[in-house]
Amino acid sequence: MNNILNVFRNNKNKKKIISEIKEQSLVLQTETKEELELRIEKLKLRAKKENLNEILADWFAITQEMSFRTLGLKHFETQLLAGIFLHEGNIVEMKTGEGKTLASTLPLTLNALTKKGAHLITVNEYLAERDQKFMGKLYSALGLTSGLSIPSYSRDEKRKSYSKDITYVTNSEVVFDFLKDSTSYSINDLVLRDFNYCLIDEVDSILIDDSRTPLILSESTGRVKNEMKLYIAHQVATQLKPNIHFKVDLKTRQVNIEFEGLQKIKELLKQEDLFNPMTSCMLEILNSLQAIYLQARDKQYMIQDNKIAIIDETSGRVMSDRRWSQGLHEAVEVKEKLEIGDESAVKASMTYQNFFTIYEKMSGMSGTVKTSAKEFKEIYKLNVVEVPTEKPMIRKDKQDVVVSSEEIKMKEIINIVRECFIKGQPILIGTLDVKKSEKIADLLKIERIPYQLLNAKPENVARESEIVALAGKRGAVTIATNMAGRGTDIILGGNPVYNSKEKLRKLLLTRKTGKDILSTFSFEDSKEYLSFEEQIENIYSEYNENSNLNNLEIDLKTLPYSLENCLPSFKKLYNFLYQEEQKICQKENAFVKELGGLFVLGTERGSSRRIDNQLRGRAGRQGDPGTSVFYISFDDDLLKVYGNLQTAKVLAGESDLQNPFLTRGIAKAQERVENQFFDGRKVVFEYDDILNEQRKKFFKTRQNLLLSTNSINQFVALTEAFTDLLFRKESIQPPIKANPKLAEMKKYYEFENWVGPYSSITSTDLPKSIGIGLNHYNEIWISTDLRNSEMNNYNFKKLDNLILENVLKVMDTAWTEHLKRMEYTRQTVNWLAYGQQNPLLIYNNRCVDSYGTLWEQIRYSMIYYFLTDSIVK
Repeated sequence: MNNILNVFRNNKNKKKIISEIKEQSLVLQTETKEELELRIEKLKLRAKKENLNEILADWFAITQEMSFRTLGLKHFETQLLAGIFLHEGNIVEMKTGEGKTLASTLPLTLNALTKKGAHLITVNEYLAERDQKFMGKLYSALGLTSGLSIPSYSRDEKRKSYSKDITYVTNSEVVFDFLKDSTSYSINDLVLRDFNYCLIDEVDSILIDDSRTPLILSESTGRVKNEMKLYIAHQVATQLKPNIHFKVDLKTRQVNIEFEGLQKIKELLKQEDLFNPMTSCMLEILNSLQAIYLQARDKQYMIQDNKIAIIDETSGRVMSDRRWSQGLHEAVEVKEKLEIGDESAVKASMTYQNFFTIYEKMSGMSGTVKTSAKEFKEIYKLNVVEVPTEKPMIRKDKQDVVVSSEEIKMKEIINIVRECFIKGQPILIGTLDVKKSEKIADLLKIERIPYQLLNAKPENVARESEIVALAGKRGAVTIATNMAGRGTDIILGGNPVYNSKEKLRKLLLTRKTGKDILSTFSFEDSKEYLSFEEQIENIYSEYNENSNLNNLEIDLKTLPYSLENCLPSFKKLYNFLYQEEQKICQKENAFVKELGGLFVLGTERGSSRRIDNQLRGRAGRQGDPGTSVFYISFDDDLLKVYGNLQTAKVLAGESDLQNPFLTRGIAKAQERVENQFFDGRKVVFEYDDILNEQRKKFFKTRQNLLLSTNSINQFVALTEAFTDLLFRKESIQPPIKANPKLAEMKKYYEFENWVGPYSSITSTDLPKSIGIGLNHYNEIWISTDLRNSEMNNYNFKKLDNLILENVLKVMDTAWTEHLKRMEYTRQTVNWLAYGQQNPLLIYNNRCVDSYGTLWEQIRYSMIYYFLTDSIVK
């Protein structure tokens, strides 16, 4: 409570608002459902006329009351405070278990009153679907609609979802939906509307960790990359020796070839000129070296269905929809002896950094954003606000333990796991990659200690919510690769909802062995046992009569959300099981608390403090006890690359070290990594800034054409403008000093290329027309009219759509070429720094020139199309 009082001292206005909400809440508790519904309608009318800030306290109070009535959950003061900050467009830090999901309903519903839409952006489909179903009951009670957009939905289903007042969607899905809309050829394929308000869950994961990675919408060119070149490059790379022929920079994750390396490559390839653009494979060799020495299997990627699947190093999840660019992905495929993917052309691409700036208002929340406040302010112009915990934090965060080698570290980790397991204290072991998680799993197998493993492998991802739900049980041992955005809270003693669901699933889906399962339950007398068996029979009978057994499986899978619509017998049995499990879990909760709560053991420090805080935050939830400690060795990547702990190495020897000097040194190493990554993201943002502005203008022009009710007139107007610009440009050209007759003949010839079967000018008119200044508008109008009259025997709407599609294809082709030019420029422009030139300035200038070339290509194509090209072939 003291924490929130400190916040109120600095935010007196917030204290006043929350006092108003609490006063309103007392009144609302006494009102009937009908009276509340009337209040809701009045507030909706006010929202049409007044600023949302003026109805904030009233709306938050009624949302709080409806939440309690529909969900049984009432917003804490800290959640109300978070809701205010989120509505104002801030990034809010709320610790794990403090109820971010419930807090999000306040700004979402308030901003949804504008009827412009509000998006809740989350990091995975499971969270999006879970939260939309659960919170959907509250939204419905408030008279608001909610929807969900996931990859399996059709375009029609997505359009309906985005038309709802509140839409839940993953970060990648909403970007791809935008890119697909931006490249569609029919108005019927569009799914999104204007971007109003978005609230980003796990905002640091999306806007920082994933911010630099472009999401690419591509199409296959039908061509395969030069496989021979790739295989030769790989063979050459395997014969080069590190620190002799090349150096690996682990900080920048780059490979630099030395002079000796160039000589060796010349010898192996039998080439003197390694940089001849026709024969060079230096880029492929560099990619091969990076694939071998910097891209580690089960750390940066894994093999899934005989394909390279990139692993998100922050969340530990597989990003199956992504490929590394600039040939690196192909180099890794060659390294792993897999089939090389087809060459693809980029239709459209966008980074999260740029996409989320489209929203009129944006806010975000996470348990670990305070350390990134500077970046949010500089890049996104967003303030970070820390909301205190509802109950005091009593978790014990021990100083890091530093040992001399990886082997010693593993022994000590296993010893701690054994101690926790024997006494029954649940332990969560955090790793940074798949390989290390499986190494610890193998060691625990030898020790015969049962465990649960959560990493990027599909068989483990499928059980994610189950594994996390079980991690707080007595004696639970859980190994997890990163813990960002897992969504499910770790409840000490076990999760009664999950336990009830599992028991019900076993009883109903393994009906033949139902008696064996029932024998594991405790019943006070045999009558209760028999009644229990009868309930199972009743469920099967009721589903056979009123529904079908497929619906029974669906209801089981979607528990507890299916309780609203399932059959009465099913609900009755679940409620009985839940009450029993709740009693058991309450006893287990008290027992685990006495043992010290959840023990979090980090096996190494991450590249940023946020990653460590995400793991550490799993303990000490809502005032629970807990312990966290990190074990570190001098073999860890962080210390090898960024550490400066030579003194500590001397002190360490074979013994453990725990002192503030080491902790500060490790923190400094993490700060260096964070600063380096921040600088890298800032550079990407600066380079993409001008391209992003061009993207917005281009896509807006394209969308206006697509949405136009009379696209023919739009095209004619554009062609007029383009033609006018073309001839005006020619008229201001300096006089040609060459032979005047030759120049005049050239101009006649060029003009003849523009006029075709629809022209009103004959070849004999050309000299006179050019001499007095051609009225090119007449040519466009005549051409268009003759075209339309020629199509009178055909469907005019079809003609309109055909012209629209052709023009949009012209525009898309020009845009793709622009992206190719800028990608090539981006790869080469940094070399100019060696010549004392500013790469960013040159890149921006070339981007402007390339954008001019883009519209020039469109201009020429459209003029030609409207003056000469015949629709009826």
